[in-house]
Amino acid sequence: MSHPVEAQTRPRKYPFVHMRIADHSVLDSIEGRHVCRLCNRSRKFFCYSCHIPVEELEKLLPRLGLPLQIDIIKHKKEIDGKSTAVHAAVLAPEHVRIHTYPDIPDYRLEKDVVLIFPSAKSLTVPQLFERNVQLKIDDNYGLPKGHHMGTMLRRRVDEIEVLEDQPETTSKRSYTYGNLPVRRAVFIDSTWNQSRGIYADERVRGLRTVVLQNRLSQFWRHQRGSPRWYLATIEAIHQFVLEVHVNAWGLNSAYRGLDNLEITEGFHQLAAPLTREAPSEDVERESPYNGQYDNLLYFFANMYDLIHKYYDHNDLISYRRPI
Repeated sequence: MSHPVEAQTRPRKYPFVHMRIADHSVLDSIEGRHVCRLCNRSRKFFCYSCHIPVEELEKLLPRLGLPLQIDIIKHKKEIDGKSTAVHAAVLAPEHVRIHTYPDIPDYRLEKDVVLIFPSAKSLTVPQLFERNVQLKIDDNYGLPKGHHMGTMLRRRVDEIEVLEDQPETTSKRSYTYGNLPVRRAVFIDSTWNQSRGIYADERVRGLRTVVLQNRLSQFWRHQRGSPRWYLATIEAIHQFVLEVHVNAWGLNSAYRGLDNLEITEGFHQLAAPLTREAPSEDVERESPYNGQYDNLLYFFANMYDLIHKYYDHNDLISYRRPI
């Protein structure tokens, strides 16, 4: 079992280097607060209630399209101003919607929907694309027999591996935005304890669950009891659409934006047979992954830079959590 990093004490690498994130220095030039044009409340960069940017930034922010629809279920006790979920709704408004629990859709009525949540029966993204891989589950993640992994998971999920008795074969199917094996992905934006109650709701309980590849979080806010691979919502969305894109259309061999993201080696092993030669500036939506969704981290990277301007990385509790 390999970890994304071997030691917490090695020199810090800037995680977003070489990623295709638009210049966010414009955010540093915004002075004071501004009135939301819908609710008239005072906001800084965007309204976290209406999910729109302030008027001063409306034409300056990057906008991006995603390969599928994203729903975010926010627990009512989550503080709107501290959640990264709204970043996705502001930057990809045509593909992201946010619901406050318990006011959520009945997903039992919709096809091709998955829930991003670790459970005993979770699939991986490569498995959605019918690749020959499996999760390594040796000891029920250290839990006593009879306990359900999906509501008690505290240890990192092991990387997925190609089955040894069958050669890995990449799918010959040609994918487009219209025929992906999943049309909507649901994320739960809450603390781990709160998410268990949402997961128990019958409207989401029956959804296929998907687990992401391990990636160390760069989130600066500490959540007690959570390990380092417990991603902020916007990081999890980025990781998911990244994995979907790579499995559908491959990875551009020239793209270096993943170098410092500290994703587990299993991701790179599974991406290797999907890596394609392509122009270094090719960012067409169905071209090999070359940073097409990196701007999801636009606000996140800006705040990361601001936090590290005033605080030493190694002094922040969030980065000293166990892996």
